[in-house]
Amino acid sequence: MGTLVFLCLGPLLWAVQLTLIYGPQSSLCAYGIGTGQGGSNLLVAGLILIVSALCMGLAAAALLRPGAAYELATGTRPSGETWPFLTWVMRALAALSLLAMLYAGLGALLLPACAQLR
Repeated sequence: MGTLVFLCLGPLLWAVQLTLIYGPQSSLCAYGIGTGQGGSNLLVAGLILIVSALCMGLAAAALLRPGAAYELATGTRPSGETWPFLTWVMRALAALSLLAMLYAGLGALLLPACAQLR
């Protein structure tokens, strides 16, 4: 199970980012908190920036230190002849997820937060 979490680390972080961005954003808009100008929009933008930076930072750390990410996910040290393949798959998925997180964060920042709920 830990190896599967290691392989899907990038897509899992992307799912966390989408959940933490669009869930609270929709809730804030439904209650009318994000519909005004000024401070309420700064709240939504701050949430998007913090969550995106955190998730992208974790994915980048896993890209740079796959051994540490594997140890964290499985509790064991990487070994064996499958390690290069596991590293390659994890890095490929994490790199694609980083790009997707960047686009999702930019889309959430640049588009009006509550226009679709009016």
